[in-house]
Amino acid sequence: MKHGLIKKLGVVAAIAAAGLSLAACGSNSKSSSSSSGKTTTITFWNGFTSTDGDVLKQIVKDYNKTNKDHVKVKMDIMTWDNFNQKLPTAITAKKAPDFVAMNYGDMASYVSNGTMKEMGDFYNQSGVDKSNFQSTARNLGVINGKTYFIPMQVQGMYLYWNKKLFKKAGLNPNNPPKTWAELATDAKKISKLGNNTQGFAMPKDGSAIMYNLLQDNGAKLMNSSEKKSALNSAATKKSFDYLQQLINKDGVGPKNISGAEADNLMLAGSLGIYINGPWLNSGLKKNKIDYGINTLVQAKQGDQKAILDGVGFGIPTSTSDDKTKAIYSFVKYWNTTKIGKKWSLENKCAPYLKSVAANKDIKADKLVSTMYKQIGYAKPYYPGNKNMSNITTNVINPSIEKVLAGNNTTSVMKSASKQIDSTLSGN
Repeated sequence: MKHGLIKKLGVVAAIAAAGLSLAACGSNSKSSSSSSGKTTTITFWNGFTSTDGDVLKQIVKDYNKTNKDHVKVKMDIMTWDNFNQKLPTAITAKKAPDFVAMNYGDMASYVSNGTMKEMGDFYNQSGVDKSNFQSTARNLGVINGKTYFIPMQVQGMYLYWNKKLFKKAGLNPNNPPKTWAELATDAKKISKLGNNTQGFAMPKDGSAIMYNLLQDNGAKLMNSSEKKSALNSAATKKSFDYLQQLINKDGVGPKNISGAEADNLMLAGSLGIYINGPWLNSGLKKNKIDYGINTLVQAKQGDQKAILDGVGFGIPTSTSDDKTKAIYSFVKYWNTTKIGKKWSLENKCAPYLKSVAANKDIKADKLVSTMYKQIGYAKPYYPGNKNMSNITTNVINPSIEKVLAGNNTTSVMKSASKQIDSTLSGN
């Protein structure tokens, strides 16, 4: 599963059309009440297609067998690209699933079109301890002061390094770079090893990396009101110049590579340094790569900046109250220490429940505990802004590609800033 690096062409327009349809049709969902003793079946869509999907299937299977609320979860797993295409169409056709797991970057568009239910009352359910949720994770699902999504998973971008290649390049395999400047220095040394060894890879669709770099350098996408672009700045120019120097001029990595292709380089053991999410861990372990993971590099030693991302549970407005009650039963089950621990340990992702973070097995897992450190200071990036998906797909990713290709960074920056203004004005 790859969050934040997924292209969503046409999704926003499709969501708008879906919103009009759903507003017209209202609730059409039928269910039997769990209070009557009959089974309530709830349909669940998500994009966990990798090994994390296998863990999810087992959790759903166990819930279906053990829950006493007479609820059965019927799950449909698909790629996130397919999910983003199918959900708006399903809403328009009045065939939406009862609930979904959705990337936070896509949520605001659905909320703005009235196709998602408020879920703030979930935290008032018996057996739910709101204070057990990290506030930053909980706030990912808040849009315009109201809760529309409940945490399922949180993550960020982390630094990965190949210890074997560090040794070959004469670097300390237990001392990864802490700053972007150190990353550049180490990447240059590794790239000189030859034999198709790459020092660092920056995907042309690597918006998640770019946003962290921009934030670290003090650059902003939008002004404080989020109505105008703020991209045209010295801090943005510095960020663009850094990547262009590193990739296009110093040649430490490929100039034209996708996120999936960069993943494969790391999984093959031919990439020294990479920035990616927690989902990369399972493949690296499977391929027996000698690697390390650390919190994200910073602009200056000692800084603590990172972007918090994740996946949340959401409920389309067409879902009936009976089914919403059944969904809350599953979401409550998910947000228990037992399930949170299983998800974090088996998928190697940071916990967002305080009770999970305090567990001795979680603390003993070096990968998970390292990633959890970043959750403490990571913050959402323009949370609740319905234009972010469009800006990422149609402005930032194409700009990255131009920067890596060697285009004039000032021109790329100014053009991107104008495009953001156009997007924000609705043109």
